[in-house]
Amino acid sequence: MRPLAGMKLLAATAGLAVAAIGLAVSAKGPAGPGIAAGGPAVLATHVVPAVPLPGGVALGGLSDLFIQPVAAGAAGGDSLVAWTITDRGPNGSVGDGDARRRTLLAPDFSPALIRLEIPGEGETTVTTILPLAGAAATPFTGRANGIGRDEPMLDAESGVEITADPNGVDPEGLVVMPDGSFWVSEEYRPSLMKVSADGRVSQRHVPAGVELSNADTRVIADLPAVYGSRRDNRGFEGLARSPDGTRLFVLLQSPLDHPEKKAAKRTGNARMLVVDAASGEPVAEHCYRMGNPAVPGWAAKGAPPDDGKLCCLAPLADGSLLVLEQDDTGIAMLYRADPAAATDTLPRTLANQADSTAAAEPLETIGDLAAAGIRPVAKTLVADLGPLVPRLRRDVFGDDGSGGGAKLKLEGLAVLDDRRLLLVNDNDFAAAGSTAGDAGRDAPAARSCLWLIGLPIPLSAHDSLTVER
Repeated sequence: MRPLAGMKLLAATAGLAVAAIGLAVSAKGPAGPGIAAGGPAVLATHVVPAVPLPGGVALGGLSDLFIQPVAAGAAGGDSLVAWTITDRGPNGSVGDGDARRRTLLAPDFSPALIRLEIPGEGETTVTTILPLAGAAATPFTGRANGIGRDEPMLDAESGVEITADPNGVDPEGLVVMPDGSFWVSEEYRPSLMKVSADGRVSQRHVPAGVELSNADTRVIADLPAVYGSRRDNRGFEGLARSPDGTRLFVLLQSPLDHPEKKAAKRTGNARMLVVDAASGEPVAEHCYRMGNPAVPGWAAKGAPPDDGKLCCLAPLADGSLLVLEQDDTGIAMLYRADPAAATDTLPRTLANQADSTAAAEPLETIGDLAAAGIRPVAKTLVADLGPLVPRLRRDVFGDDGSGGGAKLKLEGLAVLDDRRLLLVNDNDFAAAGSTAGDAGRDAPAARSCLWLIGLPIPLSAHDSLTVER
């Protein structure tokens, strides 16, 4: 079986005109091999090898996926080239309730960009490892910056509190630009980073009012200040590039803790920031309402999952986006989301920032968006991936897929064609690190996997993007 042979990449996903570069592969019919008619299906599983990374950490923690085409005649022309990125490194926690503290197993680990080659047959290989570094080649780490809402962290081996790092990042999203450079989104501040082709971070865009003294990069505080109110461990998660390459879409993993903690628990109103891909400057903002639009009351009140997460997004050629929403109970819903007709809420956000005494109601608490004159990002359900979760868990954790209660975290999404997607999971570096000093030695083994997913209905058929009233 050649599960990845014959894939035709969408130009919007690759960021290049397919016809211009002459891909060595072509589509095998509208549905492709093995597409199931009844629901989404796993067509193939590829395991990402756990090669050693600097700092004694095995490759894992993969947090996004960006596919590039391979030119005709190139070595491995029947392969796909994928870029992914690690998060801050293996971590866990100790204590319960208010006494809970997060631990890092490798405090000096440097998050890295990873280039994969996925062949039509055979093993997936790691061809490039680019640790993130600053302008003076100072390695970035996964340690928190120690300001704002950063939680204290402990060294998992010693139990001693870890020194904060102004260059600390927790990467979650990436796109590759035509010149080979990258944009990377991360959770801590949250921030958006411009990264050169050799892994040097030249710009870090953070919320207004944030200062990162002694950072080894140019820090630009031009994001709306309210983004500094992100939930703990729930900053910028998804990142996608518009088909014309001029805009970036950055999505928070969960609604902000604004004006108070978990204020949007009932509405599910998360923020999608649109930035200029050349400068990183914000140019628009939209309200993304979590949950299924078919649920009664969704439009007037909101009906999000109890603790839903917006884990990844990918662009489509028409300018819309695919967004994957999941939670820890097994919900995994794939939506097509179109921001074209959504209200630009950036002027409202900046006005609130300039004059808090006359501030309009924050997005997070608005139940009836239409009554407030706000049209959210339009959504339609593409596929319920929930029935695939037991299979995906078995691929990651083996045996019965229980994984000792570990979470299945789908964190990367790429579109191959009208009927096929790639997903990648964050395996938490196969180390839970739940107790200070254990360094995750008893954690269940978990693999990093790439799944080829077949859709029952072509993406082009999901063109009725209406918001129910």
